[in-house]
Amino acid sequence: MNIAWLFAENTLLPPATDIQAIKNVAPIWGSWRTQRGYKTDNVICWDPDQARQLVIQGYSAICNLFIPQTVYEQLNRPDRVHAFGGEFIHEVDSQDDIVGMHLVASTADIVLMIGFDFGEVDNPTQSKINYLGLASQVMLDNSKRQWVMIDHHAKLAESFSKLDNIACDSMTNVLKMLA
Repeated sequence: MNIAWLFAENTLLPPATDIQAIKNVAPIWGSWRTQRGYKTDNVICWDPDQARQLVIQGYSAICNLFIPQTVYEQLNRPDRVHAFGGEFIHEVDSQDDIVGMHLVASTADIVLMIGFDFGEVDNPTQSKINYLGLASQVMLDNSKRQWVMIDHHAKLAESFSKLDNIACDSMTNVLKMLA
């Protein structure tokens, strides 16, 4: 059984969190924004300009770097860099989160999600509605994967609460069970 952590783009863990204990359980996937703070193993960058900068700065030497296929081609297929396809046809909050969900679903049976907010929102923006819809669709499309929301304290939005393959748990419990 393959397990992976997926850190949301805006993850903010308490200062006392032991990142090495997390890494001892499974590799971390997340946005390029998580790499410096959490030493993310598998880094995703949807933004073409930022992806170019990450390649130029040598991020692929310290992590598995995933960038859009078009940028990968424009940069002449750089070594140790991975490409992904697809596009967003609507405005979406945190594209790296959605791409990360797709990528990690291709490798893990259990996805431990940190920093995601899939709670009900009063008066959400269209980009937030699209984000929640795409995230729940990834889970629905990957129904054989178990998605575990870590320390998610809000009630899940309706599109998530209908899914059989999503659960909520605490970081303390998960680390205790998997250590």
